[in-house]
Amino acid sequence: MVNETEALPCEGGCGLYGTRVNNNLCSLCYKKSVLQHSPALRFEPETEQSQCCPPTNSPAVEEEPVKKRRCGICKRKVGMLGFKCRCGHMFCGSHRYPEEHSCPFDYKQSGRLALATQLPLIRADKLQRF
Repeated sequence: MVNETEALPCEGGCGLYGTRVNNNLCSLCYKKSVLQHSPALRFEPETEQSQCCPPTNSPAVEEEPVKKRRCGICKRKVGMLGFKCRCGHMFCGSHRYPEEHSCPFDYKQSGRLALATQLPLIRADKLQRF
């Protein structure tokens, strides 16, 4: 008994191998022959739109370009390991410190405000004079 999936030279003459299941044709030649013999399998887009559903005019979706993460000083790609400073910029490992990139953020004032909000104000009661 001959195996149905045995590889035989394609009868289409393309140089590939076909099988008995596909009439001794390779997959490419078999697809061409099926499309030639049955036009119902061909894809033809419809030109008329359906009457039941009105066409929807959706606005074109614009893709935002991907912004590459780079150091604010040396423009080196930082990828996932970039350091975001309080001034709002991204920096590499060598420029991450405020002294290295001349950071305009006022750390002293920020610290004072944090202490003022976190620590309660303690006042002693007034002493009454007799």
